[in-house]
Amino acid sequence: MSTHQASGFGEIPPLGGIARDDATRKYELGTVISDTFGNSYRYVKAGTALAQGMAVTAVAKAAWDATIVVDGAITVAAATNKMHVDTVTTETAANAWRGYFISQAAGETGNTASAGMGYRIAYHDFVAAAGELDIYFEDVIAEAFGNDVVLYAYHPHVVEPIDAATEIVMGIAVGTITVNQYGFVQIGGHCPAVLVGGTTNLAVVANEPLFPGATVATDMLAGALMGGLAATSDTGVLAMANTPVISLQAVGANTAGYVEAFIQGLV
Repeated sequence: MSTHQASGFGEIPPLGGIARDDATRKYELGTVISDTFGNSYRYVKAGTALAQGMAVTAVAKAAWDATIVVDGAITVAAATNKMHVDTVTTETAANAWRGYFISQAAGETGNTASAGMGYRIAYHDFVAAAGELDIYFEDVIAEAFGNDVVLYAYHPHVVEPIDAATEIVMGIAVGTITVNQYGFVQIGGHCPAVLVGGTTNLAVVANEPLFPGATVATDMLAGALMGGLAATSDTGVLAMANTPVISLQAVGANTAGYVEAFIQGLV
């Protein structure tokens, strides 16, 4: 199966195929490719292990594993794109965090201008465990950072299985991706999706939306979708609005397994 970047950039060789499970990042996170059948895929990192057919959502912001020291603090007047990280907990390869965003927790001392504005990392060098690290952003820092503030690192394409009806569906895993490894999720076209079972789910209707399972113990299966939720409540409307996945077949109530689906509306 040949693949290429959907936006018309250079061709990406299929190598191990679309359903890859890489320990090393091969492409920029968020890269979109398509196959000869018109299906589209996005390159992601698994924040939690993924299995085939799981619906995925973005991982929440996580605390950076280091303490910030930039001559005691960063001031807006400094107008720098450089931040010094003191004592990185684990060994970090050069540019391992490239493309990630860094922000400080809202309400931190000195964070009075932008309440946690995100800064995208342009590059950084290798650093050994317990070493110090300079990171460089794509833009100059436009807010004050107090000494030793809590920082958060995040990327929109580090994903995990959905586990709540209100989470946004970002795609469907096309194969296993081990935790902290890289691969593709499908964001457009025909695919199989994991269907939740349980005791309170309604039947799936062909050509109607599939959406994350509710957080009810008997119904919950991380990454699974369900159908039949009437959009008569705020939760129902939100759940249906947060899914681009359409069922292509009817399935009986309280059924577990896979359902053929079509993904639309993702870019």
